[in-house]
Amino acid sequence: MPLDVDLFVGPIGELVTSAKDKGLLKGHDLGQIRRIKDAAVAVKDGIIVAVGEFAEVQSQVRLGKDTVRVEAQGKLVTPGLVDPHTHLIFDGNRCNEFLMRCQGRTYAEIAEAGGGIVASMKATRSATRDRLVALGRERLAKMLLAGTTSCEVKTGYGLDLESELTMLSAIFELADSQPVEIVPTFMPAHAVPPQMERSAYVESVIKDMLPAASKMVAEWGGTVFADVFCDRGYFTLEDTQAIFDRARDLGFKLKVHSDEFVNLGATTLAIKYGAASCDHLLNVSDEEIKLMAASNTVAVLLPGTSFFLNLSDHARARTMIESGVAVSLGSDFNPGSCHIFSLPLIWGLACMHLKMTAEEALNAHTVNAAYAIGLGEKVGRLSPGYQADITIYDVSCLEEIPYNLGFNPVSSVIKRGRVVRTAEEPFGGDQLSRCGTTTAPLKN
Repeated sequence: MPLDVDLFVGPIGELVTSAKDKGLLKGHDLGQIRRIKDAAVAVKDGIIVAVGEFAEVQSQVRLGKDTVRVEAQGKLVTPGLVDPHTHLIFDGNRCNEFLMRCQGRTYAEIAEAGGGIVASMKATRSATRDRLVALGRERLAKMLLAGTTSCEVKTGYGLDLESELTMLSAIFELADSQPVEIVPTFMPAHAVPPQMERSAYVESVIKDMLPAASKMVAEWGGTVFADVFCDRGYFTLEDTQAIFDRARDLGFKLKVHSDEFVNLGATTLAIKYGAASCDHLLNVSDEEIKLMAASNTVAVLLPGTSFFLNLSDHARARTMIESGVAVSLGSDFNPGSCHIFSLPLIWGLACMHLKMTAEEALNAHTVNAAYAIGLGEKVGRLSPGYQADITIYDVSCLEEIPYNLGFNPVSSVIKRGRVVRTAEEPFGGDQLSRCGTTTAPLKN
């Protein structure tokens, strides 16, 4: 008997998703996709129930008077994009640093002059929780416009107990009050605040901040990661291990900023601890690449950062992929080293600077990115049983995404089976975009 459905997307010009229906994608599998012309997707209660050729899917379901129907004739459809690494909760901006860097000043030189993370700390500490929520909501709306349906969001610009908890509280509110699905990360170990010794600050993170955040996490009821910036001038390998030990004891999942400027051994440590991801990895060693390939720790590569910092070297994505590492892509959206939130732009940079194929970049932006933040079992694929997170583009084929760097190709976004972004109604509503029409209003 045909199944009644809430949402029917079709006909679709080209539907593209991972060729494998389960699990992380490594090596050859990262570049394997299903392309279906004249396709359709059917959704019931926010979950995909059928995917395939239009006639086949149509024969399996029944469209009622309340079914929302979206046409995507001549358009590209992919899983909703997942951003596994953002720092989008902050106040102030650092446009002056961008111009300094354009004139040849390095990241380290700018930080030593009072810029960098500490500059954002000052502005963020002065902001109220309501302001941080409002700024975060505005940025998430822009990310949604560019096709992001799930993302990770870190603290890390407060650098004291009160401010870090305020940031975490703002992230929780955003997670509960707007369409983009958020995975929070608690990251007071982002930098050492001025006029404080590193050892004393690490002790505060371990004894005060992590336990206080743990209580908030228990009240909120979701999964939260802990992260450490292990690099020269920030936190040592010993600091990172101590913070990992305490965070793990308190129930946090783990991830790490590793090998961005120098290699301190953080990737090896993170793999030993079963961390979900290691992020940046510009200076990861060959031996650590082998260790990652033998693990389920995801490599989160951030080509926007090396581009924004005007670096000559980028992460060795080809070596990692060919070695069997689970590679993903993120924006690293932040006020200083990568003020880029658009994943279609990151997609293009991955093809240009990391030498990834369009197919590899799609799977890195969806399947593996979802695993990097603990969502891999429910988002990142257009397959039955997965959450109906869908991005529709105003282009005809996959290769046009990295090709069109100069404009946003996204025309509509569906989250949990609801149309949440359209061309005419960009922040939600009951109207569908020029990519299609609806025969019935969208139900709450």
